Amino acid sequence: MIDTIQIRPLTINDEEKIANMQTGIEDDYVVRIFERLITSKEHALYGLFSDDQLVSVAGYSVFKGQYGMLGRLRSDQRYLGNGLATTIIEYIIEQLKQDDQIKWVGANTQLHNFPALRVLEKLQLPRLELLHPAVLVDQSKMPEPTGDVWTKLETLEEKRKWIDPLQDDDSVIFPLEAYYPFPTSPELFKDEDLEKWSFFENEAQDRFAIVKFDQKRDQYAHVVYLWDDLFEQPGLMKTLYDELEEFKKQYGDETYIRFDLPDETRNKIPNDDAFKFQDPWILHGYWK
Repeated sequence: MIDTIQIRPLTINDEEKIANMQTGIEDDYVVRIFERLITSKEHALYGLFSDDQLVSVAGYSVFKGQYGMLGRLRSDQRYLGNGLATTIIEYIIEQLKQDDQIKWVGANTQLHNFPALRVLEKLQLPRLELLHPAVLVDQSKMPEPTGDVWTKLETLEEKRKWIDPLQDDDSVIFPLEAYYPFPTSPELFKDEDLEKWSFFENEAQDRFAIVKFDQKRDQYAHVVYLWDDLFEQPGLMKTLYDELEEFKKQYGDETYIRFDLPDETRNKIPNDDAFKFQDPWILHGYWK
């Protein structure tokens, strides 16, 4: 029975309380990085308390100064069924709405995380895109690549030729990082980011791909390609394999090509055995 509740930002004094929650999550990363989350300017973590008992936790991360991504929702299993998850997420959304720097509010949740999806449905957070994380772990099980290697673009001007038409089209979902896709805006494409990313253009100059380093426990050569003919484009896979070798020289052999694929492209993978997959993620959100 929940009599009175309080929602507030968590502090270091709450570390034992969150460790003692019965969430059913083994080796909860939020517990492991708790101090970092509550001291970082890019993250916020809130707790919902019944008296002095911490019964639900959620928070958000800020990307590029304007995207507020909800997450880290977990509740004590002894208090389920009281609508507490909805209550804390609704509270956090209101905090983000009041922050003038935040222009977009959203969440990225796995397809079979039904409790989180129910919360987002209750709060009417629009569904934008479903993406399949796919990590290429065995190139030998892929077809032999064909075609010529694509041209690597070296200058900022060459890269902006592709990016500038996209950056004001918020119907385009851009995987900024693994697990963090966003509708495009100029804030995603600062010069310093474009200079670090590898851009490649096909001979016909009607397709481009981006490869950028990312690390989420594993190390990735994270590929962004915005068409559904990824595995049909001559020379593209050969280009990605060559770039992966360059990444391995810099970041180590345990670096893998990662894609975030919509359904149409996921269904065209030539051999699933070459990949390691995760449960798909669904992006929700809206511009304020």
